Amino acid sequence: MRTLTVSLTATTLYAALATLVFCTMIAETVFLYPNYFHDIPRSLIVADEFTAAVSVGSVMRPLGAVLMVTAIVATAVSVWARTARVWTVASLVSLVSGLFLLSALYLWERWTILFDERDQHTIEELRRTVREVEVAHSVRIVLGALTAVFAVVAAVRTYRARLLRGLEPAAG
Repeated sequence: MRTLTVSLTATTLYAALATLVFCTMIAETVFLYPNYFHDIPRSLIVADEFTAAVSVGSVMRPLGAVLMVTAIVATAVSVWARTARVWTVASLVSLVSGLFLLSALYLWERWTILFDERDQHTIEELRRTVREVEVAHSVRIVLGALTAVFAVVAAVRTYRARLLRGLEPAAG
């Protein structure tokens, strides 16, 4: 019973954070991206000025790191507790591949081009980079949704196992 309680706590926290990160990505996409990309390169300059105090990366990178640690703990506990292992591992795979690797290895470089090095590129190169960001971000959103859904399913399955274990007659 104690093992399931620890697993339930870890998977529920992970599911809540995964859902928060996914919803934040949707809000970022709806509210910021149209403003960033509507009139290249002028809109990039305005976006850069708007995010001078706090940028999306200032929030999402630490939040992503916390999510990654929580995912690893939830995965370890779910494997140990033998509940919802497949769902938690699937969530971790989509998190690592979509939200971490795609961002760190592909998107961060393009954000550098658009915001830190835009003076070194032609307008056509900037527009091509924006298209690349939009496609990669779409993939990231799909994988973020999968991460959140798989994490929530893992938490619900762990909760169900905890309830069913509590209904078993006491040995005695």
